[in-house]
Amino acid sequence: MERVGGEAPTLCEGWNTTDLLRHLVIREYYPHLALTSKIPGKFTQGQREAKARLEEADFEELLDEFRSSHQKYSPLQLSAVNKAFNTLEYVIHHEDVRRAQEPQLGRILLDEEQKEIFSSLKVISQLSFLKAPVRIVLDAPGVGSTTVLASKRHDRTVTIIGAPLEMALFAFGREKYKLQFEGPDDAVDAVTTMNRKS
Repeated sequence: MERVGGEAPTLCEGWNTTDLLRHLVIREYYPHLALTSKIPGKFTQGQREAKARLEEADFEELLDEFRSSHQKYSPLQLSAVNKAFNTLEYVIHHEDVRRAQEPQLGRILLDEEQKEIFSSLKVISQLSFLKAPVRIVLDAPGVGSTTVLASKRHDRTVTIIGAPLEMALFAFGREKYKLQFEGPDDAVDAVTTMNRKS
């Protein structure tokens, strides 16, 4: 984000990098604001002030706040919780910035990082593909394979083949990914056109 600046495009529809950064700051430091906004009722005075400050903060202010580490009493201080909640969140949003630029910014992931992404993906994909009309198998050559949906109501299978990072982008509803799909044509069409927004 620092490299491209606050007005750069992202893969998040309607958001530039400042909007995406504001989202990350709220998620990291003020999750209560995100939760309160979804519950009918009024904000407290303190919540209103925090919300107004974040809405008015510029890119540099948000960037400084995002760098400053977790809230003192945040559960994200615990490494296991941080890993569970943030691995895919940060990986995906990194790509949201990187892949939206022209030319696209470079990035190389280590094998261990791809394995960590795949480990997180095995859990979250059960939700991402919950509405899939077929059984889905994720096959990451050199990393592993897992069956996402294996219900008796699914009599056909689509295998998604590629790097874990690309699978994560697909699972989170992004359209810029590099994957292969194997299975009946209509089943593949159903998977690639289903609503995957996360």
